[in-house]
Amino acid sequence: MKGKLLPVAGAALVGVMSFPVGLGASAVPTSADARESAGPEQRVADPAGSCQRLVGRQLAGALVQTTEFVPAGSALAPIMTKNSPEFCRVSAHISPVAGSKIKIQLWLPSRWNGKFFGYGGGGFEGSYMIANIVLRRPVREGFAAVVTDAGHDLAPDQKWAIGQPEKVTDFGHRANHLGAVVAKAVVTDYYGTPATHGYFHGCSNGGRDALMLAQRYPEDYDAIAVGAPANSFTARMAAFSQMGADFSGAAGQTLVPKLKLLNEAAIASCDADDGVKDGLIGRPNRCRFDPAELLCKSGATEACLSKPEVALARSLYRGTFGRDGKLIMSGFAAGSELGWAPPPAAENMGTAFYRYLMYENPAWLPDSFLLDRDFAAGRKKLGPVLDATDPDLRPFLRRGGKLLMYHGWDDTAIPPGNSLRYYDQVVKTVGKKYAGNVRLFMLPGVSHCGQGKGPDEVNYVAALDRWTQSGVAPERLIAAKHDNRIAFFSEMPTKVLQSRPACAWPKAARYKGAGSPDDAASFECG
Repeated sequence: MKGKLLPVAGAALVGVMSFPVGLGASAVPTSADARESAGPEQRVADPAGSCQRLVGRQLAGALVQTTEFVPAGSALAPIMTKNSPEFCRVSAHISPVAGSKIKIQLWLPSRWNGKFFGYGGGGFEGSYMIANIVLRRPVREGFAAVVTDAGHDLAPDQKWAIGQPEKVTDFGHRANHLGAVVAKAVVTDYYGTPATHGYFHGCSNGGRDALMLAQRYPEDYDAIAVGAPANSFTARMAAFSQMGADFSGAAGQTLVPKLKLLNEAAIASCDADDGVKDGLIGRPNRCRFDPAELLCKSGATEACLSKPEVALARSLYRGTFGRDGKLIMSGFAAGSELGWAPPPAAENMGTAFYRYLMYENPAWLPDSFLLDRDFAAGRKKLGPVLDATDPDLRPFLRRGGKLLMYHGWDDTAIPPGNSLRYYDQVVKTVGKKYAGNVRLFMLPGVSHCGQGKGPDEVNYVAALDRWTQSGVAPERLIAAKHDNRIAFFSEMPTKVLQSRPACAWPKAARYKGAGSPDDAASFECG
């Protein structure tokens, strides 16, 4: 039975918060500017009864297994502040082929803004297990929302992939697509009317998820926010493994204690290029810092770099190349040095990729990795399923789709040059007719999907909604740094320590010469 809708006036529409998990963190705050995109909401009559009546329904090929009506103010673990919205939690599963079982979770607010929202995963996982964190805010603001488990349960390793090609396909792209299909059907059934618009947001592997949707399933969503995408997935796994090998060598081991020295020298060299010295490099792509400036003088060993350390630092800035001279993965930006040291080889995502997804051998050792051989093998076997590198987004853009990309300059999980290269390829491929529906925002001082020294919280979903409703592409967004990120995630009061405009590429924020460098109003895009 469908829930009856009643009109409700004056709801604020804001973006979605996300949370750092593995390789898939991002953060999007509530901010006052989101209220500009407010629209009429509708209220479900008898939401608890309508929620219960969904149990057992078959919708778009999925079986609704359980539902739970969650009253407003409930505590949702792991952040136990009693500030949840009122919603119907729906758990369903779908098995499109033998060997596949995808879990889908939907949150259906009693006060609905007429739109739905999907959220991407992190690392090798979906976002099913972190729904209580990542869906609280969008549902409070009226979105019906959906997450999936990417086709497999959360696990300490990736053994789920061994001998399971359909699960790998689910992880690669199918789970999020079917999540959108099922979400649309459940939304229509529950509210009695289809959603007017759908938005998707993901960062890191979630950014890869987002680009997969734009590339393979252009009808699923109307606007998509793509953060620091791991879209060149097989290349990134090869580069992870190569970086692990580099840092396990003598030069890598001695460079690690000197990364702070290297970072301070890079910032001193290029900090003022944006008009103000604030510890942030505004345009690292224009920074001409050379680690050879720190080369040890004869007899010196402290506060300087040896020749092997200089060579390694240069290679990390330059990127990962094969023997044929072709770029496999972009290098890191000046200012990101504090995040260079990789985790132990056994914990490296590259190790998990080659051990479980590529060679399907739990005994595979990272010491056996050879860049050219293993990169080529991984790209051949898994690239067609996992890589989201097709720049031809015309099917998505032709129907009015909007793509908003963002990346932190200090990111060392996914190098920022990866997004710059893909953006350039897209703009060149789709041409002037559709390039206006693609935007990229680069964030100084921001590490992977948020955090770092720079202002990292941006309301991307509100930006997508304004863009979709008005047809006017964003040229300037406001990024903020909060004093307590956990409190911010908990929707508790926080203080904004710093704000900065994020400018549509190739523009960047530049200090006007007056005003506080911690205030976005003191900067212009140029």
